[in-house]
Amino acid sequence: MTRMFVPSTGVLSGKVAEILPNQLYFASFSSAPTSDASVRYICIDDKVHYDPFYHDFGPVNLSVLHRFTQLIHSLMENRSKRRIVAYTNAIDTNRVNGAFLMAGYLMIYHGMKADLAYLKVEMAHPPEYIGFRDAAMGPSTYDLHLHDVLRGLEQGLTRKWYDVNTFDSDEYEFYERVENGDFNWILPGKILSFCGPHEKSVIENGYPYHAPEVYFDYFREHNVTTIVRLNTRMYDAKRFTDGGFDHVDLFFIDGSTPSDDIVRKFIRVVDTSRGGVAIHCKAGLGRTGTLIACWMMKEYGISAPECMAWLRICRPGSVIGPQQQFLLEKQEMCWDMGRCLSTKRRHVNGGSPTTPKKVVVSRLVNKVEEIRIESANRRQAASRPIDLPVSKINGVALQPKNRKSFNQEEQIDAQGRSQGDRLLACKVRNAHANFSSPTTPIKPMLLKSSLRTSSSPSSISGGVSSRLGAVRSLLQSPSPLIPISRVTVTEAKAVSPSKSSSSLKKPTTGSRVQPYPSSGGIQMEMPASTYALRPRRSYSPTSLELAKTLPPNAAALGAITEVPLKSLKFTKKSRPV
Repeated sequence: MTRMFVPSTGVLSGKVAEILPNQLYFASFSSAPTSDASVRYICIDDKVHYDPFYHDFGPVNLSVLHRFTQLIHSLMENRSKRRIVAYTNAIDTNRVNGAFLMAGYLMIYHGMKADLAYLKVEMAHPPEYIGFRDAAMGPSTYDLHLHDVLRGLEQGLTRKWYDVNTFDSDEYEFYERVENGDFNWILPGKILSFCGPHEKSVIENGYPYHAPEVYFDYFREHNVTTIVRLNTRMYDAKRFTDGGFDHVDLFFIDGSTPSDDIVRKFIRVVDTSRGGVAIHCKAGLGRTGTLIACWMMKEYGISAPECMAWLRICRPGSVIGPQQQFLLEKQEMCWDMGRCLSTKRRHVNGGSPTTPKKVVVSRLVNKVEEIRIESANRRQAASRPIDLPVSKINGVALQPKNRKSFNQEEQIDAQGRSQGDRLLACKVRNAHANFSSPTTPIKPMLLKSSLRTSSSPSSISGGVSSRLGAVRSLLQSPSPLIPISRVTVTEAKAVSPSKSSSSLKKPTTGSRVQPYPSSGGIQMEMPASTYALRPRRSYSPTSLELAKTLPPNAAALGAITEVPLKSLKFTKKSRPV
């Protein structure tokens, strides 16, 4: 029996959990400890981050988990004889995220099951770990226990939704950014969750919206064949179908829950899709995550909490408010659908439970042409009643004070914003400016007229005029014009960010392949200083940087102003690898 390790420095909060005997430990301190010749202390709080929407605090996303567990694995391989203690401060939210990371390390690098990994970190009790809450504005109505989060991660590991040897954290962080597409793979190759496209690529209220064409190249390259829209029309579905994609509309109110009919239709669409399915609502979080969870429960027979956990690890903020209780309520229904479909598949395939028989889905299923956004009072009266089960927090029944607490997420606020609008605003607030936008329209770049004011929905405000002035000085000739959407900057160096104490906080990387590469185009050489990028921490929601690599899809930008051709220096461009 090994002797219990007792820290000699710092003020311990709770107990020390032994993760690996005589090697690795997890603890929390109200006063930070100091490393010595026998023990090395690693502060988890300095290494990771979580960007909250409102009062949510985790779990940390898949990229943070990947980077942190890599760090611990590297430290363990080169630790010599010193013990390593990974610790957090005494704040409950940090403690539970730290426990998730340490248990995740055991599961990823040591093949430990979720139940055993939880027992390991549970040794740090008391105090007990608090549950993770959703991204709702109001009070939490359901808390996701750490044990369920670990079981969700176990599903991802067992089913190869995450592989430590192939996962690309840089790619994950690049595409999750609002200006680079704002999407995440939930089930790689099968289901992708993304923010709803817009009629034009435009910045509105600080959020960069993207036209459908912006996604075409990436979707084709990754065999995404079907688009499912859950919100009201912000673009013409024909633009996707003309691009060779199937498009299906399954509308239900922002912040609400779907009917059983919508759930069944969605499951049928995913089951019969020719390839991957990309699902969006307005923000790609609440409604999108809810239906994805329904399909996961049907397809894999896993629990609603495990689905919510995996969704939030992949795409933080997924499944909000009453959608949590809805999934708990529909768990049995989805499991029953899975059992029935499994029986039918065996029958259709002569006893072999292989690929289901394909059903022809029309290229365009669009039945929301007449849907209008009405006032909150009218919609509240017309919306489908939701009978929710009593929620529980760590096993304790929670009775809501009034019915309104469940419907708050459906309300339109004083600024006319729905839940999706508010969540998008939160994403802009939390954005990390490691990359400039490759899809943002440069509408203010009109050399023959003054810039638009920052109040214009399509204008880029704050700190941009000086950059536009530098560009204007380079482009003086009134020669024949070309669309700015076809111009790509070939030289752009980022300003080195100030050194951070965190090696895992979305590091600024070098030049990357743009998210939607084109097969060809024109390149323009400009001084690097014109498009210098700023460190992440200097970002503000009203100060978006110009694109380091401008958008390749001319059709995506529609009505973009043009720049003179004569003064541009062109080079041949090959397709990015």
